[in-house]
Amino acid sequence: MTNLETARKYYDYMVGARRYLHENPELTGQEYNTVKYIDEELTKLGIEHIVVENGGVLGFIRGPRAGRTVLLRADCDALPVLEKDNLKNNRVVWSKNPGVMHACGHDSHVAGLLGAARILLEKKDEINGTVILCFERGEEGGGNVRYIFAYMDKHGIHVDSCYGLHVGCTLDTGFLAVNDTRVNAGSMRFQVTIEGRGGHGSRPDKSINPIDAFVAVYQRMQALRLTAVDPYQTCTYSVGVLQSGAVANVIPQTLTFGGTMRTYDPETAGMTFHNEMKKIIESTCESFGCTARFDIWSVPGLATINEPAYAAFARKVIGKEMGEASVGTAEPSMGSESYAMYLKMWPGVFAGLGANKPEKGTGAANHNEKFDIDEDCLIYGACSHATYAIEYLKLKDGELPPSGPKYSFKEVLKMQGREAMIAELYGE
Repeated sequence: MTNLETARKYYDYMVGARRYLHENPELTGQEYNTVKYIDEELTKLGIEHIVVENGGVLGFIRGPRAGRTVLLRADCDALPVLEKDNLKNNRVVWSKNPGVMHACGHDSHVAGLLGAARILLEKKDEINGTVILCFERGEEGGGNVRYIFAYMDKHGIHVDSCYGLHVGCTLDTGFLAVNDTRVNAGSMRFQVTIEGRGGHGSRPDKSINPIDAFVAVYQRMQALRLTAVDPYQTCTYSVGVLQSGAVANVIPQTLTFGGTMRTYDPETAGMTFHNEMKKIIESTCESFGCTARFDIWSVPGLATINEPAYAAFARKVIGKEMGEASVGTAEPSMGSESYAMYLKMWPGVFAGLGANKPEKGTGAANHNEKFDIDEDCLIYGACSHATYAIEYLKLKDGELPPSGPKYSFKEVLKMQGREAMIAELYGE
């Protein structure tokens, strides 16, 4: 029986898992029942596993023969979104937690990986080495994966390659996008408070209006992409938060604005934006008689970049299972992903899993209140996980470029200027 046929056999199981998780979504850092559910399912399946405090769950499926180790990942947190019906008004499952919703499809990621675990158990004799099942908490900005990586580092858990995926409705159900390089952009968050001098609206000459300073900052910011950033590199940015004032006849004391920058070139275009934008804010505020406080000013985050040789391998072996026409490439996303850290440490693949079937009401974007998936996608997600793991572990030395690790977890943290996190996790 092929992996795809085996995945179809576990369809009802995966749908049940996905619907339970969708009905019971939990926000970043609050995934207690979700972790309990995963813990219980792995126990039922007889899979050795560990619950990593704050981080998630690591499961281990060991084959009968020694070999390399491949890690498969699923994230499990939900979003603070008030769920509404899908585009056809026929949503099959609803959140029971008002204002919290699996609007990014992480419920399907967990269900698909649990399905893959059942395939791997059924085909355990084909596993030459070890498969790690990684269920990650706090992907939506919580950074909880740091606890998983620190645990693995402290316990000497070695990984040779990794595979993960993300569902989305830009692709049709049954299609898997495996890009050679770019998949998701890295992001930089910023939040700045401009302080002026408040006063009555009748005497602006007696006040310093921070709104005036912001308008000038924003105008200069709009030109930054043209005047400072290499046109052959990615850089897109926006302001999504603007807060100032309470009544029309009072000039406010402060103004706060915040947003993000996205890039596939964090060390070049990203750092150019990071440095030049700060200069613009400081010099403009000074010229208006204001001061600026950088409440959040992160360095550009890592982009999610596949290894070309591993991507080609994934397309080949998964295409053989699912059909060559079902595996290809797609336009990269400017959204960011914690999986970028996995690929910085270990060679591997992050894929895009199609989950769109318009007649079922899917098609809304991730993070949207109308987001929904075609549950048939679970079959292809589980199949791709299991196939990558089994076939990768069959490879002989030299058939792919050297396996990981490329960088240690501590080195990756240092690249992002997170020495404080090293101190938190390691007490250094």
